[in-house]
Amino acid sequence: MQLDIWHISGDGFHWGRHGLGQEESGRHVPSDTLFAALVARRAELEGAAAAQAFVDAGCSDTPSFVLSSAFPRAGNVRFFPTPLRHPTEPKPDGPRPKDLKRVKFLSESLFRALLAGGALADAVQTGKKLHGGQVVLTPAEYAQLPAQVRDDDKLWNVEKRPRVTVGRAAQNSQIYFTGRTAFHQGCGLWFGVRWLTRTDALAQTLESLLLELGDAGLGGVRSSGFGQCKIERVGSLDLPDPSGGLWVTLSRYLPRADESHALRHEESAYAVETIGGWVDSPIRKSERRRAVRMLAEGAVLGPVARPAPGQIVDAQPDYDGKQPLGHSVWRCGLALAVGLKGR
Repeated sequence: MQLDIWHISGDGFHWGRHGLGQEESGRHVPSDTLFAALVARRAELEGAAAAQAFVDAGCSDTPSFVLSSAFPRAGNVRFFPTPLRHPTEPKPDGPRPKDLKRVKFLSESLFRALLAGGALADAVQTGKKLHGGQVVLTPAEYAQLPAQVRDDDKLWNVEKRPRVTVGRAAQNSQIYFTGRTAFHQGCGLWFGVRWLTRTDALAQTLESLLLELGDAGLGGVRSSGFGQCKIERVGSLDLPDPSGGLWVTLSRYLPRADESHALRHEESAYAVETIGGWVDSPIRKSERRRAVRMLAEGAVLGPVARPAPGQIVDAQPDYDGKQPLGHSVWRCGLALAVGLKGR
């Protein structure tokens, strides 16, 4: 299975999370957020019909393409979500269970080792650690990191930027803070695109939208300068195909009804996230989209028949049958599935 690899580079971003205040900002861009940003950009540039055609390319049993989430990177060292596993009996001389639970991202070499049946405990015990153990990589990959990252032991920092709001009636001012995710020099994000039915026209459309998205900004608080970035293709990457066995998802995943058996597999392990948020619509402002529950990246699941499991759903606000926007608000739950060996 081959992925087109894209890099995102920028000064600072705000990626909100459901249920958290503006002081918080995420450390990666989920796949459904990236897909929604592309659809919104397509609608703004070419209208609703063009946006619907872009969505339709992903609504069949075999979608044209699938996006991964955008994960951290340092230079050309890419990081992947840690595949979830059932707890095992810890070794007396090995890492503690809470140290294993702390690991959120693995470097490409360690991720490939786990895909081949390796143990997370071995990776943590021999690897180098960043962000207090949340990020783990091999000593050889650690030597490739920018000097600032090795000095700081971090790829990114979440800052709190002060802002002021003014009341409409009393004209009184009040300070509040907005979180800003800032990457060190030479660091940023990466994501992959898997093509299942590639056409030149659709590939050109996707490339144009990604370039436009970088200019328009990615994430929230764009009116205050957040989110400006450069999105560029840098090459390709080969990863194992699921081939009817266990697999791990590099994107958020919303299972179809006939895929529920994958969650009941004896080796499955996953975390459920509730995705809410606000709609960026030209029709009406300040409307909350309906919450959708998806499986987080790194979920390990049983075999499924489709090459790209999952579905795209409409999350537009609905108040007892009344839909004030009058247009769809799409959330993409298609999984970018990578084959996983061993138990």
